[in-house]
Amino acid sequence: MKNILHFFLAFIIAVSLDALTKAWAEQTLTLYQPMPVLGNWLRFTLGYNTGVTFGLFANSGITPLIITGIILTGIFIWVVLAVWRGEFSGTAVWLLGFILGGAAANFIDRLPDLRVTDFLDMGIGATRWYTFNLADAFIVFGTLTLLLVTLFDRSQTEVVQIDTEIVSGEGE
Repeated sequence: MKNILHFFLAFIIAVSLDALTKAWAEQTLTLYQPMPVLGNWLRFTLGYNTGVTFGLFANSGITPLIITGIILTGIFIWVVLAVWRGEFSGTAVWLLGFILGGAAANFIDRLPDLRVTDFLDMGIGATRWYTFNLADAFIVFGTLTLLLVTLFDRSQTEVVQIDTEIVSGEGE
């Protein structure tokens, strides 16, 4: 029960913080006018993305929204059931909540006008990364951290298994 609560807490944190920061950006920033935060390295620059990741399928109408909604719903149901059954625990539960919360936040943002609000602008000089939002950051942070946690857990499990085999004489 604790795991499912942690999952939903992470999910709600991601959705809420993303919605609050997007509302702030739309009320405070001027479209395409950078506001330096950490010099030129991090700026707030309001923009909109009508596509999906990296602007793919921009201006494709409602089709990407429908496909994304179906996929997101399926993954959400699968993860919630898996967390409920105890197939995920600990850090993984929080990270999955952040990942799905970020995905849901962008989906919710896209519903009214088929576009996502972006405002985080990173780079050096004219070399910039794609403008993104907090939901994107939750997705990337959650995914990369989950990958690292999974790799670390696997290597720890393998080390313990190998040590046990050596001590018991099964490894020879």
